[in-house]
Amino acid sequence: MQFLVAPAHAVSRISVSSTTVAAGETLTIDFNGTADTPRTGAGENFYSGSTNLGTLDTFTTIESCTGNTAPCHEVDGFGPRVPLGDLDGGESFSGSITLRIDPETPVGTFVLRYQLYADGGEATADGPTITVTNTPAEADLEVGLSARPQLGILVPALSYTLSTRNHGPEDATAITVTATLPAGRIATDLSSGCTSVPGTVTCVYEDIADGADAVSTFRLPIMLLDFGSVAVTATRTTSSPDDPNTANDTSAATCSVISIALAHCV
Repeated sequence: MQFLVAPAHAVSRISVSSTTVAAGETLTIDFNGTADTPRTGAGENFYSGSTNLGTLDTFTTIESCTGNTAPCHEVDGFGPRVPLGDLDGGESFSGSITLRIDPETPVGTFVLRYQLYADGGEATADGPTITVTNTPAEADLEVGLSARPQLGILVPALSYTLSTRNHGPEDATAITVTATLPAGRIATDLSSGCTSVPGTVTCVYEDIADGADAVSTFRLPIMLLDFGSVAVTATRTTSSPDDPNTANDTSAATCSVISIALAHCV
């Protein structure tokens, strides 16, 4: 009598941040699943299949990972692993790993393969096909800063408008713009997403779409002895993807305060 071995039971699933990634950029893989049986020393493994780019560990590096019970690491000759520890039968697991494609990686494709590794681990499964390009994603952000006197009997101030425009071609995320104030000064009446400490205003934007603007405002109170020149400079400090044009990342506004009731800004 001939006995057939039943195929391995797939116990994990994956999704990716994009199926196209430029050399030098990152790819995030999310995974989740349920252990079908108790598994000792489990880990989610990733491989490259159907490709001439080589094994995944040769053209990627690990940027970050979550869901791990020990440091994520590359397995030489194979690819990255996210350690999950011991899993009980029926226990669920999830996590993610972000890989950076080596900047020297040539154009090509690979099938992202995955496997829950453990004693009696699941069969390796094919995920999506990933295309590696040599055109990096870019988002050109332009920073603008303007000021005008906001004079009043009780609380005279200089009012500032900070604008950040995305000239594309990609959407921008994780944007931080920092305004440098006169030493020791703290801004007031800040827009949502902006904070101030002595000498600085920091505005954070989760995303700015291609062709869109983000606008924030704040005020700098004029004290009795604040006469003369008041200079404020705003600069893009972080954003993703790369900004190809740093020449428009900074803007400045200078006000001349003549008296508590008279100021001029340019």
